[in-house]
Amino acid sequence: MQELFIISYCHPNCAPLHSITRLSETEAYQKAKDLAEKNQDTAFGRFADFHNYYSRRIRTEKWLYGQFIQLGGQPATEHPLYFILHGSKFLDDWFSNGKITKLSINNIDTRHISFTFGDSMAKMDKPEREDLFLKEDLFKYLNDYNGNINQFLDSIKEQYIYIEAQLWNDTYIY
Repeated sequence: MQELFIISYCHPNCAPLHSITRLSETEAYQKAKDLAEKNQDTAFGRFADFHNYYSRRIRTEKWLYGQFIQLGGQPATEHPLYFILHGSKFLDDWFSNGKITKLSINNIDTRHISFTFGDSMAKMDKPEREDLFLKEDLFKYLNDYNGNINQFLDSIKEQYIYIEAQLWNDTYIY
């Protein structure tokens, strides 16, 4: 099987591998205001309506956390860091071709990482939303494609665009 990796995208004006939901609510609102004002034509435009964004993100992360625990996950945080399985040109462009962090999932314990078909927040209330799945489930999906990650991703891209990965333990990035 091919080496599998996850990628996180970061706008050039930000520090990589940070999550706004790890800040206090007051700090999160201030950070979102600053980012939206300084970067209106980028991914941070979504923060212009931060009240709706923040409440949806928190609700999504509570759902992800609960699902992960039910599947046997052992999160070290309530708020994961987000990655994309094998990357996304769309997201790279959306984050203004900024900083990229790439990790191999080979050394990430299955109890510390989860996956969703598509963007977890965007799919949260959609009828096509699938449940969260673990690394061993990803391997099962790949077996249907003889381990070919590109064929697997091609098969889901129309409906889900990409596979999102949630990293629940920061030891893999420091």
